[in-house]
Amino acid sequence: MPLPPRATPPAPRRMPLRHKLMLALACEILLVGFRQADRGPARAGILIESPVLPHHAIA
Repeated sequence: MPLPPRATPPAPRRMPLRHKLMLALACEILLVGFRQADRGPARAGILIESPVLPHHAIA
């Protein structure tokens, strides 16, 4: 009894250039984020300086 013909596996699909660029951009954003996190977290809040002249008030 003859063997059935073998189905050849489909050729591997290449990743489109657009997807490669998006992946590179995502990696770059992660690296920049980690570098900025090393500098120290930004303090949340509003800095209010006291007025130099006593009769000036902050409203």
